[in-house]
Amino acid sequence: MKTDTPIRAAREQSGKTQPQVAKELKIDIRSYQRYEYGEVIPNVKVGNRIAKALGTTSEKLWGY
Repeated sequence: MKTDTPIRAAREQSGKTQPQVAKELKIDIRSYQRYEYGEVIPNVKVGNRIAKALGTTSEKLWGY
């Protein structure tokens, strides 16, 4: 399991916990964790929502 992902770094920088972000996104905590751990790549819509919740951009999270 990869834990040093850009999503995790952005979440930690934002000062939010995984449950807080999952609740804000209205998704299951396990679904959010799969994105954060790099097990699943979110689609564009979800990726944009994650970036917004973490106070960053999709480009910074995924490099595009």
